[in-house]
This record gives sequence, C-alpha cells and structure tokens, in this order.
Amino acid sequence: MGITGVGIFLGPNDAGIDALVRHIDYAVDLVGPEHVGVSTDYPFDHEDFNAMLTQSPELFPDSYTRWGPIKFMPPEDLLTVEDALLARGYPHDAVTAILGGNFRRVAALVWQ
Repeated sequence: MGITGVGIFLGPNDAGIDALVRHIDYAVDLVGPEHVGVSTDYPFDHEDFNAMLTQSPELFPDSYTRWGPIKFMPPEDLLTVEDALLARGYPHDAVTAILGGNFRRVAALVWQ
C-alpha cells in the first residue's frame, strides 16, 4: 500500500509531514509495516497542472478542486520521514521497509 505526498489524498490539501505520517500509521495499523510504502508522487510540472485545474475546473472532480491549487510534498521532505517514524516508536527495520524496502522486495519477487 503506497502512501503519497499529494495534499488532497492526505486531508484537506495538507501535504505536510504530519499528514503523511498519520496516513502511514493508519495503513500500518490496517495491514502491518511490511505492506506499506511511501512516495511523493511529485509532479515537476505541478504549476502547469494547477493552472489547468484553475482554468478548466469542470474537467476535474470536486475532490480535486475544492481546496484550490493542489499541494504536493516536495521530494526533499521525504528526508524527514525517517526521523518522524522513529520518533513515533517504529523500529529501524520497519522504517527501512516503509521507506523503500517493501517496494524493493515486491519488485524483486515479480520482476524477472
């Protein structure tokens, strides 16, 4: 299960580290840390995307337009996720798995 840094998926357009970690906690509670991963899904053309949302809101569902321009967690903010998870008591092996180890494990199993 991938948790993304897109504001509209983390709450009322909140792309902050606290929102991301809350969603990681929720997913871990549901399926365990061995089934959770993180991604920013950061579009480097986000300004163009948000301009399109503003210019043609009728092309998008209300969930995309209700809070204004969509906020995206910048990739460099991922550098703080490890410390945030450790501060919440996650063991090092779970943090390593969540921050890429799980995706690597699954990729190794399915990609020949």
